[in-house]
Amino acid sequence: MTAALLPPRVLKTAKVKITTKCNRSCDFCIFADGAHGENMSPELFSAILDRLKTVPFRQLHINGGEPTVHRGFPDLSRLARARLPDTVMVLGTNAITLARNQRLLNVTREVYDQVLIGCDDEHGNYDEVHEVVPVLRDAGKTVVVNSVLEAITSDRLDQLAALCAETGAIHVTNHVHHIDVGQAENPLGGLCARYLDQHLMVEIDGSCYRCFNAMAKDDSEFTVWDDDFAQKVFAPRTQHYRFCLKCHEYTDSGHAVVPAPAGGA
Repeated sequence: MTAALLPPRVLKTAKVKITTKCNRSCDFCIFADGAHGENMSPELFSAILDRLKTVPFRQLHINGGEPTVHRGFPDLSRLARARLPDTVMVLGTNAITLARNQRLLNVTREVYDQVLIGCDDEHGNYDEVHEVVPVLRDAGKTVVVNSVLEAITSDRLDQLAALCAETGAIHVTNHVHHIDVGQAENPLGGLCARYLDQHLMVEIDGSCYRCFNAMAKDDSEFTVWDDDFAQKVFAPRTQHYRFCLKCHEYTDSGHAVVPAPAGGA
């Protein structure tokens, strides 16, 4: 009896960190290095787009740091849209620069399909979010406002929920899932269930790993420069990341090894 072939695997999200610079210094954030960060070069960004065209994926998520403080943000955004015209374009931002710079707001409305905005006491961006969200929604963009529960009061949560209800945006909350905030270690078993919902993370130097929740450069699995990049994206994994022990969203999938694509070894 011949075993049934598994369906081909498709990346849900390819997330590219174009900068570690940020206009905020949130205590819980490991994605940014404030004003002392670095920007991804246009050449590397172009090379990443070339590599991504070799694998099937649904969303390109541009993130940082705060991606809108990258001086090349307009050009990089338009390049990605031109090179990947059928891909859903997602921007992760705190919206502060968008509220203060009409040109960047216009680029966001032109290029991106979805805008994910972090908003809480750490970001200190309530006024900017209240200004930007209605504009993006009027432009037909999907907007998700995300608040970290450890960093926001109930009154502020209610205000954001009201804004989202009024404009049709989506308000979500989460815990600080990517750092140790005193929670017990997870009893790690199989790979995290979120790994099965495949994501690729690309750092500013082109290093890659496959988890949606955290940037842990020391856990890089491969790079965009590898000749077998496309194969490595979907290669089975059998090891946890070091941050899995403290991740709020770790759930044992029961899978010791993730299946290869249909027809694969």
